[in-house]
Amino acid sequence: MEKKEAYKTFPLANDYKREPDSNEAIPSPDDVKEAKDWVDFNEK
Repeated sequence: MEKKEAYKTFPLANDYKREPDSNEAIPSPDDVKEAKDWVDFNEK
């Protein structure tokens, strides 16, 4: 299934793995770093 364009960079949409008890998506370390870098870059 292809992701919608708006969610391609959303780390939680890329489920690197899932928490078995809650079925919670866990993003990869690379996705977390990319998201943090984006937030830091856009910090006002």
